[in-house]
Amino acid sequence: MWARTALLVGLAGLVPMEGVLAQGPVVSYPREYRTSLVKYAVVDRVDGLSRDLYASRDLIEALAHDPGLREFPVGTRFAVDVYRAKVLGRDPKSGATIFATDPRKHLVRGEGERTLHLMQKTQPGFGSRNWAFGGFDPVTAEPLKLELPGDCLLCHQAAVVSDMAFSMSLLKRFTTSGTVQYSYCPQPGRQICPF
Repeated sequence: MWARTALLVGLAGLVPMEGVLAQGPVVSYPREYRTSLVKYAVVDRVDGLSRDLYASRDLIEALAHDPGLREFPVGTRFAVDVYRAKVLGRDPKSGATIFATDPRKHLVRGEGERTLHLMQKTQPGFGSRNWAFGGFDPVTAEPLKLELPGDCLLCHQAAVVSDMAFSMSLLKRFTTSGTVQYSYCPQPGRQICPF
């Protein structure tokens, strides 16, 4: 940490600071994201995190018009609202956390941790340079401590063939059915889900 600080201070005299810390465009906090964007899916994960997936209305309309759409229009915005499930306790044998579920076996959301992750298409074409990212506490609108775009790009580059979106199949099913899609992901954390 000290070495990094010393390096940045040393470079400050040689290069403008924005050149050293440039993170690319960052998506601003969308106060009305629940009404301005369309909720198209809910994904529960084995680790007790539940995600509401949102997309811009323009993208939903573009997919309805052209179901084979491969490249998202400039301005497309995705939001992932992440909730932690209510904890019931621990399994006495394995020690694994037991999460509350409803009668459909969907996770019941707790009062704890929430985060909002965003990405927005800023220019035409495929690839990570065409997207801006952001992360916020959805209650306070405070930015998350993220290294942008790096923290987001590490994950989303694996979805470059679907224009950086992992949930294309859920999005297309929502567009044709009009029903919010539900999926259970057996992977913890940010590992790729088999949609």
